[in-house]
Amino acid sequence: MKTKRRKSGFGLRAAELLLAAVFLFSAGKIGYTLFQYHKGEAGYEAIRNQVAPSQAPKSALTEETALVDFDALQRQYPQAVGWLYCEETEIDYPVMQADDNDYYLRRLPDGQWNLGGSLFLDYRSASDFSGELSLIYGHNMNDGSMFACLENYREQSWYDEHPVFLMETERGTSSLQVLYGFSIPAQEWTDRGFEKAENREQLIDYAAAHTTFSSAVQRDENAPLVALLTCTSSNNQNRYVLICQMTDSI
Repeated sequence: MKTKRRKSGFGLRAAELLLAAVFLFSAGKIGYTLFQYHKGEAGYEAIRNQVAPSQAPKSALTEETALVDFDALQRQYPQAVGWLYCEETEIDYPVMQADDNDYYLRRLPDGQWNLGGSLFLDYRSASDFSGELSLIYGHNMNDGSMFACLENYREQSWYDEHPVFLMETERGTSSLQVLYGFSIPAQEWTDRGFEKAENREQLIDYAAAHTTFSSAVQRDENAPLVALLTCTSSNNQNRYVLICQMTDSI
């Protein structure tokens, strides 16, 4: 009987140690993730302060104002190709572009590794957004940062309150009028070749048939398209995509 008790006590102790180890590992992982979130947001706030324009705040934009001092942005971050902003959301970030689509996936604009990474333009898209279709990628972060709010366009009410983004480039401030939003498996996106400008009409047809809201914007067939892409919160293998048309400077 004593041997059985010893074995039982040993097994219970081992289970307790295992649970403690799992708890410590999970707590450490959560702490590390929160630290990464804080580090990323602090980094972006520092960038905003570095390139803040001397004009009116973003909430009072006119044709004479700019989102950021774009020359200052490119001096500090040469691979920055734009600045994307959406009023009353977390989206107020530089848009980077590298020689591939991996570099900024987990790096801040200064090259530091970070879970949230950067918003980045597809390496195949024209850096001045002059192409027929430009693709901008961003993570869907649990803290609501980066492109997390894109999925809110599943609701008509969110679209009604956020029908336009603003984009600063070397050419000035332009508007991105939101046309469609839809969810699509990542593999289907690739199989249909939607990342290619030559298939943009097929992309528009698909988007119109699957959009999660009704846009008040009349499409201009000559306007360049900008697609904003992120993973869905429920499945990393699915994408939520916003299709916008880029107008001239506001």
